[in-house]
Amino acid sequence: MPEADRGGLKQTFQIMYVWQAVNLVMAMFFSLAALANLNDDDWYLWMPLYVVPALFAVSVVARPQLADNTLWNSGLVVHLTLCCAYALYQVVLLLEALSGNFQQNPLGHEAGREMGGLIIIIAWLVMCRFTSIARPSGSISNRSLMSALLLMSVTLAVLPLFLWSLCFVSDWHTRIAHCSGMFSK
Repeated sequence: MPEADRGGLKQTFQIMYVWQAVNLVMAMFFSLAALANLNDDDWYLWMPLYVVPALFAVSVVARPQLADNTLWNSGLVVHLTLCCAYALYQVVLLLEALSGNFQQNPLGHEAGREMGGLIIIIAWLVMCRFTSIARPSGSISNRSLMSALLLMSVTLAVLPLFLWSLCFVSDWHTRIAHCSGMFSK
Protein backbone atom coordinates (compact mmCIF):
# COMPACT_ATOMS: atom_id res chain seq x y z
CA MET A 1 0.00 0.00 0.00
CA PRO A 2 1.49 3.38 -0.97
CA GLU A 3 2.36 5.81 1.84
CA ALA A 4 -0.30 8.34 0.70
CA ASP A 5 -3.03 5.70 0.94
CA ARG A 6 -2.03 4.76 4.50
CA GLY A 7 -2.09 8.44 5.52
CA GLY A 8 -5.59 8.87 4.08
CA LEU A 9 -6.76 5.71 5.82
CA LYS A 10 -5.28 6.89 9.12
CA GLN A 11 -7.06 10.25 8.74
CA THR A 12 -10.35 8.44 7.96
CA PHE A 13 -10.04 6.38 11.17
CA GLN A 14 -9.17 9.48 13.20
CA ILE A 15 -12.22 11.31 11.88
CA MET A 16 -14.40 8.27 12.60
CA TYR A 17 -13.14 8.09 16.20
CA VAL A 18 -13.81 11.81 16.71
CA TRP A 19 -17.26 11.36 15.15
CA GLN A 20 -18.01 8.48 17.52
CA ALA A 21 -16.90 10.58 20.51
CA VAL A 22 -19.09 13.47 19.37
CA ASN A 23 -22.02 11.08 19.02
CA LEU A 24 -21.40 9.83 22.55
CA VAL A 25 -21.58 13.42 23.86
CA MET A 26 -24.78 14.06 21.88
CA ALA A 27 -26.30 10.81 23.16
CA MET A 28 -25.62 12.03 26.70
CA PHE A 29 -27.14 15.44 25.95
CA PHE A 30 -30.27 14.00 24.33
CA SER A 31 -30.68 11.51 27.19
CA LEU A 32 -30.34 14.24 29.82
CA ALA A 33 -32.78 16.44 27.90
CA ALA A 34 -35.29 13.59 27.79
CA LEU A 35 -34.93 13.06 31.54
CA ALA A 36 -35.30 16.79 32.19
CA ASN A 37 -38.63 16.71 30.37
CA LEU A 38 -40.12 14.00 32.58
CA ASN A 39 -41.70 16.64 34.82
CA ASP A 40 -43.09 18.63 31.88
CA ASP A 41 -46.81 18.73 31.14
CA ASP A 42 -46.21 17.49 27.60
CA TRP A 43 -43.51 14.93 28.42
CA TYR A 44 -45.13 12.45 26.03
CA LEU A 45 -44.04 14.69 23.12
CA TRP A 46 -40.56 15.60 24.30
CA MET A 47 -39.39 12.21 25.56
CA PRO A 48 -39.56 10.60 22.07
CA LEU A 49 -38.26 13.77 20.42
CA TYR A 50 -35.06 13.48 22.49
CA VAL A 51 -34.82 9.70 22.94
CA VAL A 52 -34.88 8.89 19.21
CA PRO A 53 -31.82 11.06 18.36
CA ALA A 54 -30.09 9.62 21.45
CA LEU A 55 -30.66 6.13 20.05
CA PHE A 56 -29.34 7.16 16.63
CA ALA A 57 -26.23 8.64 18.28
CA VAL A 58 -25.66 5.53 20.41
CA SER A 59 -26.00 3.34 17.34
CA VAL A 60 -23.23 5.33 15.59
CA VAL A 61 -21.01 4.91 18.65
CA ALA A 62 -21.61 1.17 18.78
CA ARG A 63 -21.64 0.41 15.04
CA PRO A 64 -20.65 3.29 12.71
CA GLN A 65 -21.49 1.19 9.64
CA LEU A 66 -25.19 1.51 10.54
CA ALA A 67 -25.04 5.01 9.06
CA ASP A 68 -24.96 3.33 5.64
CA ASN A 69 -28.03 1.19 6.39
CA THR A 70 -31.21 2.08 4.48
CA LEU A 71 -33.48 1.38 7.46
CA TRP A 72 -31.33 3.58 9.75
CA ASN A 73 -31.40 6.41 7.19
CA SER A 74 -35.15 6.06 6.65
CA GLY A 75 -35.85 6.21 10.37
CA LEU A 76 -33.64 9.25 10.70
CA VAL A 77 -35.42 11.04 7.83
CA VAL A 78 -38.86 10.20 9.28
CA HIS A 79 -37.87 11.63 12.67
CA LEU A 80 -36.30 14.67 10.99
CA THR A 81 -39.51 15.30 9.05
CA LEU A 82 -41.64 15.02 12.20
CA CYS A 83 -39.31 17.41 14.05
CA CYS A 84 -39.48 19.94 11.21
CA ALA A 85 -43.28 19.77 11.20
CA TYR A 86 -43.39 20.25 14.98
CA ALA A 87 -40.88 23.12 14.69
CA LEU A 88 -43.36 24.99 12.47
CA TYR A 89 -45.99 24.63 15.20
CA GLN A 90 -43.44 25.77 17.81
CA VAL A 91 -42.72 28.91 15.78
CA VAL A 92 -46.41 29.83 16.01
CA LEU A 93 -46.37 29.20 19.78
CA LEU A 94 -43.22 31.27 20.18
CA LEU A 95 -44.65 34.18 18.21
CA GLU A 96 -47.75 34.10 20.42
CA ALA A 97 -45.59 34.02 23.56
CA LEU A 98 -43.55 37.00 22.40
CA SER A 99 -46.81 38.88 21.58
CA GLY A 100 -45.15 41.19 19.12
CA ASN A 101 -42.34 42.21 21.51
CA PHE A 102 -39.37 40.82 19.59
CA GLN A 103 -36.82 42.53 21.83
CA GLN A 104 -37.43 39.90 24.52
CA ASN A 105 -35.09 36.96 24.87
CA PRO A 106 -37.09 34.05 23.39
CA LEU A 107 -35.32 31.63 25.75
CA GLY A 108 -37.18 33.30 28.62
CA HIS A 109 -40.33 31.56 27.41
CA GLU A 110 -40.98 27.82 27.44
CA ALA A 111 -41.85 27.92 23.74
CA GLY A 112 -38.46 29.52 23.02
CA ARG A 113 -36.55 26.90 24.98
CA GLU A 114 -38.53 24.15 23.25
CA MET A 115 -37.75 25.73 19.88
CA GLY A 116 -34.06 25.78 20.83
CA GLY A 117 -34.23 22.07 21.61
CA LEU A 118 -35.87 21.36 18.28
CA ILE A 119 -33.19 23.37 16.46
CA ILE A 120 -30.49 21.27 18.13
CA ILE A 121 -32.29 18.04 17.23
CA ILE A 122 -32.88 19.11 13.62
CA ALA A 123 -29.30 20.35 13.15
CA TRP A 124 -27.93 17.09 14.54
CA LEU A 125 -30.16 14.89 12.41
CA VAL A 126 -29.33 16.89 9.27
CA MET A 127 -25.62 16.56 10.01
CA CYS A 128 -25.96 12.81 10.60
CA ARG A 129 -27.97 12.22 7.44
CA PHE A 130 -26.61 14.62 4.85
CA THR A 131 -22.87 14.76 5.51
CA SER A 132 -20.27 12.13 4.79
CA ILE A 133 -18.81 12.35 8.31
CA ALA A 134 -21.23 9.68 9.46
CA ARG A 135 -20.58 7.44 6.49
CA PRO A 136 -17.84 4.85 6.95
CA SER A 137 -18.06 4.12 3.23
CA GLY A 138 -17.97 7.80 2.25
CA SER A 139 -14.90 9.32 0.71
CA ILE A 140 -13.16 12.26 2.27
CA SER A 141 -12.25 14.27 -0.78
CA ASN A 142 -12.08 17.79 0.63
CA ARG A 143 -10.04 17.93 3.84
CA SER A 144 -11.04 21.55 4.60
CA LEU A 145 -14.75 20.80 4.27
CA MET A 146 -14.44 17.71 6.47
CA SER A 147 -12.54 19.66 9.10
CA ALA A 148 -15.20 22.39 9.08
CA LEU A 149 -18.03 19.86 9.39
CA LEU A 150 -16.23 18.07 12.20
CA LEU A 151 -15.67 21.37 14.03
CA MET A 152 -19.37 22.23 13.61
CA SER A 153 -20.41 18.86 15.00
CA VAL A 154 -18.06 19.18 17.99
CA THR A 155 -19.44 22.68 18.68
CA LEU A 156 -23.02 21.44 18.35
CA ALA A 157 -22.24 18.64 20.79
CA VAL A 158 -20.46 20.70 23.45
CA LEU A 159 -22.34 24.01 23.38
CA PRO A 160 -25.75 22.77 24.66
CA LEU A 161 -24.13 20.89 27.54
CA PHE A 162 -22.05 23.96 28.43
CA LEU A 163 -25.06 26.30 28.35
CA TRP A 164 -27.08 23.84 30.39
CA SER A 165 -24.32 23.48 32.97
CA LEU A 166 -24.34 27.24 33.57
CA CYS A 167 -27.77 26.81 35.19
CA PHE A 168 -26.12 24.85 38.03
CA VAL A 169 -23.56 27.52 38.91
CA SER A 170 -24.47 29.26 42.16
CA ASP A 171 -27.64 31.31 41.63
CA TRP A 172 -27.14 31.87 37.90
CA HIS A 173 -30.38 30.00 37.18
CA THR A 174 -32.23 33.07 38.44
CA ARG A 175 -30.40 35.38 36.03
CA ILE A 176 -30.05 33.38 32.81
CA ALA A 177 -33.15 33.23 30.61
CA HIS A 178 -32.78 29.66 29.41
CA CYS A 179 -32.64 28.45 33.03
CA SER A 180 -35.91 30.02 34.14
CA GLY A 181 -38.28 27.54 35.71
CA MET A 182 -35.64 24.82 35.76
CA PHE A 183 -35.64 24.34 39.52
CA SER A 184 -39.18 25.44 40.36
CA LYS A 185 -41.04 22.09 40.31
